[in-house]
Amino acid sequence: MKDQSVTIPWSTQKRLQFLEFKLYWEGRVNRGDLTAEFGISIPQASVDFTKYQEIAPKNISYNSSAKYYEPTETFSPIFIELSADAYFSTILCSPTESIATCGSDYVAAVPNPSRAIDLDVLRTLVQSIKNKQVVSVDYRSFNNPQPGNTRMVSPHAFGTDGLRWHVRAYCHESNSFKDFVLGRIASAVMGSESNIDVNSDHKWFNYAEVVIGPNPKLNEAQKNIVAMDYGMTDFELKIKCRVALLYYLMKKIGIDRNGSDRAGEEQQIVTVNFDEIQAAIRQ
Repeated sequence: MKDQSVTIPWSTQKRLQFLEFKLYWEGRVNRGDLTAEFGISIPQASVDFTKYQEIAPKNISYNSSAKYYEPTETFSPIFIELSADAYFSTILCSPTESIATCGSDYVAAVPNPSRAIDLDVLRTLVQSIKNKQVVSVDYRSFNNPQPGNTRMVSPHAFGTDGLRWHVRAYCHESNSFKDFVLGRIASAVMGSESNIDVNSDHKWFNYAEVVIGPNPKLNEAQKNIVAMDYGMTDFELKIKCRVALLYYLMKKIGIDRNGSDRAGEEQQIVTVNFDEIQAAIRQ
């Protein structure tokens, strides 16, 4: 934030930060957004909007017909950082980000390499999700690495495995819901209203329970250590996960292969219901 913290109370700063976040990323904001998020009154929300307009008059304009505020072409952030990491950190409210960057000598987190995400692409996808619109994306995949691989997609959610972000969208080319890595989208252009029922993305809205346990190849003492480490009950731990994210979960914690194929020291935990989870992934 630029030189405003001295004169603005912390609680007001948080509301103005939220206002600016919605204004930029979602392309619209009104008093109801502030009252719903912070539980404040409409008059207080009006005061906050007036305060923001005093601080950044060139950032915001009122659309009287739609009855909401919009960002101007000359928008320049005062309270937020314009980066993909900052956007996702805000919507997740993740403590890991602050731990990894706090510079403390008694606590630290393993840093993740930052993926390059075009901010215009991300902003277009955010607004297309909010407005339920089709987007034309130039997507670079290993199968089609050349520029110009345009697809029409209907985005409805974002997902992450902790290392990279993807957008969950209906692909109008394959007539199926897929994951598109954000860093591989070269451009995105908003199109017409989407007629896709996102609730038909059953893999996204349905959950499966991954049951993990100690690798059977471990000895009893080792199994007890693993059970203690993971807080298992009767040598099992159940993890609820969206079906669409099962593949990433299995890869992340190293249980994407059948435990019987690897030594206990190499893979300390295994998926007890491995065949069931693999069937859910293949659906």
